Parts: sequence; C-alpha cells; structure tokens
Amino acid sequence: MILLLRHGPTAASGAGAPLGWLDWPVTSAGERRWKAVKTALLALKPELVLTSDLRRCWRHAVSLGLPVRLDRRLREQHFGAWDGVPWDDIGNAGRAVLDDPVRRAPPGGESFVQMAARVKPVWDELLAMGARHRVVLVLASAGPLRVLAARARGLDLHVALQLSWPPFALASVTMTAPPTNPAAWRAPATVTGDPG
Repeated sequence: MILLLRHGPTAASGAGAPLGWLDWPVTSAGERRWKAVKTALLALKPELVLTSDLRRCWRHAVSLGLPVRLDRRLREQHFGAWDGVPWDDIGNAGRAVLDDPVRRAPPGGESFVQMAARVKPVWDELLAMGARHRVVLVLASAGPLRVLAARARGLDLHVALQLSWPPFALASVTMTAPPTNPAAWRAPATVTGDPG
C-alpha cells in the first residue's frame, strides 16, 4: 500500500498564497495536531517514508522514527515570483497562468506539467519499493501528491490539479498485480482533528 499525506498547514495556507519552494514551517496549530496525526499514521504501519526536502515535510517524516528518504523531486511546484504572495495580491497579473494552470508557469517558476515531469519517475520507484515494503508513506505537498494520484488512477493532469488535498489529508493506493493497476483508491481525507 502507498500512503500519500500532505504536510500540515503553513502561514501560506491561511493567507491564501501559493507556497512552492519557500521553506516555511508548519504552523504552531499544525504542530499541535501532529501528535494525533502521527499516532494515526503509525497505526497503519508504514515501513519507509519518502519525503520532500522542505522542512514542512521532512521534520514530521523524521519524527515518525522510521527509515526516511529525502527526495528533492517531491518539492511543490515552484511558484517563482509568486511564492508566498496571496492570490489577491497577484490579481490580474496571474490571469494568463490561471487560464491554463497546467501548462503556464508563474514568472521565474515552473508550470504544473514541468513539476509533474520531475515527480512522475517517483511513481515507478514507489512501485518497486512496494515490492519490498508492505506500506510506504509519501509525505509531501499537494502538487506532487496530485501527480502521484494521477499516475495511480490514470488521470489527466487537468483533472489531477482539481483534486482537493487539505493539510494533513491522507489518501491510499492499494496495489494488485500487475502493480501498475491500482485495486483501490481512497481519496484524500483528514487523518484526524479539524482540517485547518
């Protein structure tokens, strides 16, 4: 089984701002919720954690006390000049990108399809890890998780970008033979506590 967990809330979550490669931490409220999330995750008995190299992901991954692999490819989409800037402040300057958010990139950033190109190979590696580990946890940002979900479910990136993935929401993929055919998909849901 592959578990896909989004990191906890950041200051950008509450400000309505995209947060890509800025290395902002999880909020104090998110840190308080982590203990319950951690307990729920450990009950699922993951054997390995694959995580982004950004602090909002790896700090909680390491705190699980399991083998952890940091993977820079699991970083969120790079929002360039818009990183951490509220969408309301970006305003009309973002219209062209928002009209085609899959293929167009923010100034100095990357498009969703560019981010997907670096994340897609992780799916094949997860399948190989699944042959050695009963449960693998991926703790990352929403963008890379959407790409992994798209690979698991055979979704177009336009559809994947619409998947809701709130902080600390967990999805699972149960594999069958052949391993590229997921038997069951459990959509993202809050692990425990209030979503926020």
